[in-house]
Amino acid sequence: MKKYSHILVVAEPKKDIQVALKRALDIAALNPHSTITFLRVVYDFSSDIFQISQKIAPVSAELEGSILSDMKETIEEYRIEANSEALIIPKIIKGHDIGQAIIKESNENGYDLIIKAANRHGILDSIIFTPIDWYILRNANVPVIIAKEHEWPTGGKIVVCVDFSLQQQLHLNNEMLREAQILSKITKSEIHLVNSAPIYLPSVMLEVPHYSPALYEQNVLKDHERKLHDFASRHHIPVARCHIREGMPDEIIPAICQELDAKTVFIGSAGRQGFMAALIGNTCEEIVDDIAADLVVLNKKLIKDKDKLKA
Repeated sequence: MKKYSHILVVAEPKKDIQVALKRALDIAALNPHSTITFLRVVYDFSSDIFQISQKIAPVSAELEGSILSDMKETIEEYRIEANSEALIIPKIIKGHDIGQAIIKESNENGYDLIIKAANRHGILDSIIFTPIDWYILRNANVPVIIAKEHEWPTGGKIVVCVDFSLQQQLHLNNEMLREAQILSKITKSEIHLVNSAPIYLPSVMLEVPHYSPALYEQNVLKDHERKLHDFASRHHIPVARCHIREGMPDEIIPAICQELDAKTVFIGSAGRQGFMAALIGNTCEEIVDDIAADLVVLNKKLIKDKDKLKA
C-alpha cells in the first residue's frame, strides 16, 4: 500500500542499538514498496566563530566518508538480522540545529512518516524527550513514531487516545484514527479507544444548597462516555474496545495501555510553544515514560496543513 512508503529514520550516533531503524524494517516487512532513508545530521561549523579562529575544524570529506561507511555497515547488519530486502538509503546532512534539519529534510523530500528512537538517560534509565524530540513533534507535518525497545509482532493492540474537550481536537481524533486504521491493516492489529475524564469541581458549587459533588462527577463521566461511544459507533468500533475512566490523562492512559498490553499508542500534540509547551511537555514526559509501547504523535500543524491542501 502507498501509505508509509517513504520513511525517514533518524540515526542515533551515540547508540549501539538503532531502535528506529529496526522499527522501520518492521514496517517495511509489511509494505514491500517502502523506501527507508537512514538520516544522520552532523553539526555544520562553517559559519561559527570558532571556525573563524580555527579552533574547530569543519566536517571533512574524509570524516564524512567514514560516517557514511559506518552507516552502511549498520544498515547491512540490520537488514541481515531482519532478513529484509528493503531499500535503505544512508544520507548525511549538515545543520546548525538538528531538529530543524530533520523537519526541513522531511518537508522538502515528501516523507510520509518519521521514526525516532526514544531517548534514555540517567542511572535509572528513564525515558525523556529532548529539545530535538519536542521540536520534531511540534513541527512535523507527518506522523512521528517514537520507537521503544520491544518486539513489534502482528496481531497486537493499538490504542488511540481521543480527547473531546475542544472543537479543534475533534479533527485530530479523526486523523489519529485514520492513521491507526492504516497501521492496523498492515499489522493485523486491534484498535482500542481510550479517554480520560478529569473532574474539575468548581469551588463555588460547594456553596450551593443540596449540591452533590458525587452526582456532578457521575454526570461528567457519563458525558465523556456518551461522546466516546458516539465516536466509536461512527467509525464501527465495538463498545467493548472503548475504555474510559475518571482521572487525569497522565494516570489513566498508561494504566489502560499496560492492562491492554498495547504495542502502539496514538496521541495528539497541541503543538504549543513557550510556557504552555513546557507545562504540556511535563505531562507528556510522564506518559511517554510510563508507556512501554511505541508512541505515534500527530500534531495540529499536520491537520492545518491538510486543510490548506483541501482548500
